[in-house]
Amino acid sequence: MIKFKNRKTGEIKTAFSLREEREKTYIKFSKDGKEYGYFRNNIEIIPPDSDKLPFRVYLYTKECYKCHKPTEILTYITYADKPAEDVIFPYDYSRLLKHQNIAAHLQDPSIEYYGLNVIGDIMEFDHMLMEKYSERIKNIYSKTKNETYPMNVCRHCGSGQGWYFIYRDINNAIKNKEKIQTFDK
Repeated sequence: MIKFKNRKTGEIKTAFSLREEREKTYIKFSKDGKEYGYFRNNIEIIPPDSDKLPFRVYLYTKECYKCHKPTEILTYITYADKPAEDVIFPYDYSRLLKHQNIAAHLQDPSIEYYGLNVIGDIMEFDHMLMEKYSERIKNIYSKTKNETYPMNVCRHCGSGQGWYFIYRDINNAIKNKEKIQTFDK
């Protein structure tokens, strides 16, 4: 997420992405949202604190699918409708259900498919995590997604811990009203 100041109003906002073209800066406030154009002179990009991520990093332990040993997982958990906002305990179930992936839930009713993002959903966040925690998160090929993306690696065998299993674990923890440990704010 990118913070910027609107010089005309003094308001500080958070953008999902931005691009510059000629005298304008085009800003999106959500992944699939509309792009808004601002004159470049009216926008001041606020540089991020170099060591601080724009989202909370959560930590939990899971069993590696390959070696079956416990391994730590790092992930962000943000709302699907506003990726700049962390999902925090106590959980807002009505909001998570409002943006639920109903088609996926109907195909697999064993989890809720809450409206949230975890590692593997937002490329910019994934790369920030990989940059900061390069010993824990690496670019690995996923047969399920048929693509390479940043994912946690098992500390024992080095196997990638893919999006689906992390998403499923987080959904179950939220459903069971379990607080997920914050690793880095």
